Amino acid sequence: MKTINKILVSIFLIYGLNASAQDPNLNFFDSSGVINYSEMLTNDLGYLLTHMDNRADDVVWAHITYSIIDMRDNINTQLAFPTGQDANFKNLFRLIAEAIVDKTPVYYPNEAELTPVFDTVNLVPRNKLSDVFFIETFVGGAQYIDPLFELDSVSNTVSLNNRIYDRFARGVNKFLIQQVYYFDTHLSRMHSKIIGIAPLMIMEDAMAPIFPSFDDEEDTSDDAADMQQLKNTLRESIVCWLLYDDLQAHFSKQPVFPENNMAQRISYHEFFSKKMYSSYLIGDNNLMKRLYSNTSTLSSAELSEEITNIERKLIEIESQLWGK
Repeated sequence: MKTINKILVSIFLIYGLNASAQDPNLNFFDSSGVINYSEMLTNDLGYLLTHMDNRADDVVWAHITYSIIDMRDNINTQLAFPTGQDANFKNLFRLIAEAIVDKTPVYYPNEAELTPVFDTVNLVPRNKLSDVFFIETFVGGAQYIDPLFELDSVSNTVSLNNRIYDRFARGVNKFLIQQVYYFDTHLSRMHSKIIGIAPLMIMEDAMAPIFPSFDDEEDTSDDAADMQQLKNTLRESIVCWLLYDDLQAHFSKQPVFPENNMAQRISYHEFFSKKMYSSYLIGDNNLMKRLYSNTSTLSSAELSEEITNIERKLIEIESQLWGK
């Protein structure tokens, strides 16, 4: 009887939360006659209620992968716009930048490997954000460092340097995501969760010889040179790492730019959780260790084959073929 009562209470709580998140009395137009962009209309539409806690004993298989979201892909248009200032919408980098201003923790990139280190010793101090967010400017033969974030030492607050924001943002056309796929035996389901996200500052697409490109269809450069170029590019292009869970509060409140439907109510969190974006796999933890190895002779063809195998295994597991 107690169990039944607990279930009924849970149902009523969920119903109440859903009702409050989707108040039927909210108007599409506000009092001035313009479209109403109230947070109540876009706060995940109750999507956060689908969150489930997974017990460690129930997770019997897990695999960490790395993928790149290319903002030039037409499917990702909603993440790239608007490019300018907008009262209601923000592109992905603008949203992340404002989250950093709002004290979201930032982690230094791992100099030795691609794998991020989400540890307090690797946190970027508020007064050191210029270590990872800056633009080099050369004037009259002299080099100047322009920081993206400016610290007010009196109020101890950080603000965006709008003078260089557009220049910096134009260089961020890709995002690297660390994602874990795991199988929960209690629910008998395959899940995935984004752990970290990293802006990539790539002025010239050095990864085009191997990974999908939206500019050049063909490339005939040397294979060994391609691999070295890829290693260097991956190392140098990661601006920083951020934990997805640290960004979730901002992602849940911000609606994604509507592509062709102004009545669309999708938050960034729902957009990412439902994988409504396009990305391409570049490897897993094991493959990245081989890629960064000084002794490995991994070629472009072998790398592409490894990535294909990882994709195939993930599809098999998601198709419930796993069991060995």
